[in-house]
Amino acid sequence: MKKFKKSFALLLSASLLLLSACGSQSSGTGTSANPPAAGTTEEAKPVTLRLGHVTQTSHPYHLAAEDFAKRVNEKSGGTIKVEIFPARQIGGDRDMLEMIQNGSLEMGFITNAVFSGFTPVMDGVQLPFLINSYEVFQKAKDSEPALKMLASLESLGLKGLAINESGMRHIGSNKAPVKTPQDLKGVKIRVAESPLMLDIFNTLGASPTPMPYGEIYSSLQTGVIDAHEANLPAYIDEKFDEVTKHISLSGHFPWPNINVVNLNTFNSMSPDQQKAMQEAAKETSDWIVQQLIEVDKKSLEGLKAKGAQVDEQIDVDAFVEAVQPVYEKYAQKDPLIKEFIEAVEKIKNP
Repeated sequence: MKKFKKSFALLLSASLLLLSACGSQSSGTGTSANPPAAGTTEEAKPVTLRLGHVTQTSHPYHLAAEDFAKRVNEKSGGTIKVEIFPARQIGGDRDMLEMIQNGSLEMGFITNAVFSGFTPVMDGVQLPFLINSYEVFQKAKDSEPALKMLASLESLGLKGLAINESGMRHIGSNKAPVKTPQDLKGVKIRVAESPLMLDIFNTLGASPTPMPYGEIYSSLQTGVIDAHEANLPAYIDEKFDEVTKHISLSGHFPWPNINVVNLNTFNSMSPDQQKAMQEAAKETSDWIVQQLIEVDKKSLEGLKAKGAQVDEQIDVDAFVEAVQPVYEKYAQKDPLIKEFIEAVEKIKNP
């Protein structure tokens, strides 16, 4: 009996040890019974994202792209690498937007105006003379209507991460300085390939001519167009000042790009990686607005030093009155645009 009790005790002890070992193994990470929690570092697979944009490497688009790439790499613990392809290396804005939609390009900083050919919702950001300063833009881009606008891009297969500014736009003309709407009557002005841009300049009495950004210089040089509109850095970076007689500081609207990534690509990332992308995008959009104040100052000084004819006396009130039909038309196109207009007016007149 004593031998039996001793053998039973040994058997029971061995069984307990075995059960303890199994329990420890099943509660550890990386087993099929208990996989790691979603979003842990172990689940974040390394990913490389190609980001395309249309401007030169000294332009705010590229400065923001570099800032974003650095931030997202740090925030993701090195699991997300962004490779930047500037200066239309991959294609124009419209080409790249379509590529991002179909997944042949992962992401881009796509000019806001180009979205007008796909959805009217982003047009609210560029209604003429609505956003009239970088301070207003900083608050407007983070408003609730603006965030809803970004979220609506998912219907296009896109994840809108942020709205980046690249500079208030000013009119360059080879006819005469543009001080009032009357100075645009019949002027052949290049505009982005966007229904909104056509509506704005048709309303002002101009003759808008849609064409890709990369064709502006040669078209001014050969007289295909009389005028164009661009932010101050572009007059230097793209050498538009060489083929533009008069630059009028109209500041008629901002020129944002939308930080977008293919929706399937974004959804395939771990929760931690998605968070890193969103946080980096927000921080970059804040950072570039602050940089633009100094960028514009230096660009204006550079243009004047080169002898450019710069006119700062613009009848803004006359332009605002002239474009009211554009507001009425676009406020009816989408409820979010009307909501955004009201939000910006509150920002300007608290």
